[in-house]
Amino acid sequence: MKKLTLFLTAALFITLLQSCTNTDKKLYGTWKLDTKQSTDLVTWRYRQLEVNIEKNEQGVVSIVNNWMERGKVANIDSMAFVPGQGVTEIPVTSQIWPENWYMGVLAKLGTMKKASGEWQEPDRKLAVTRELTVEISQGDTVFETTFEYSLDRRGDTMTIIEKRSTRPTPITLVLTRVVE
Repeated sequence: MKKLTLFLTAALFITLLQSCTNTDKKLYGTWKLDTKQSTDLVTWRYRQLEVNIEKNEQGVVSIVNNWMERGKVANIDSMAFVPGQGVTEIPVTSQIWPENWYMGVLAKLGTMKKASGEWQEPDRKLAVTRELTVEISQGDTVFETTFEYSLDRRGDTMTIIEKRSTRPTPITLVLTRVVE
């Protein structure tokens, strides 16, 4: 009898947990960085990040990072790819690497930024890999960054875990959905 009660309690808890998940909400839309909940970096102190994620009819996912400064777009960084369909190459047209603009690391003009992704959970959790050639004082090098985009259960908060090949600790970005 004790085991049955424990089983029924666990089943009820799981059912309640699943009912709290809003499966209608997806990663798509506009998101604004919550600096208080995110990793504290110099970048956030001077600029605000808005992320727009869209998927077109052909399944191409585009991620546009709008780096805002004093209410205006200071820099736009974007990538587009079809999840599960290999690597997309995007020309580097600006030396500004907005994620690290304060460190003196420049994106290499004339190179291609490479992006690919895989759904971990359709339309709610996405793993993205990006390679970018940058110029540093020792010469050119390729930075590989992985991004794990995921929604909370309600679909109102998105977390991005950023892991760079050159940084031992991940960066956590917490964003809230912009409702228009």
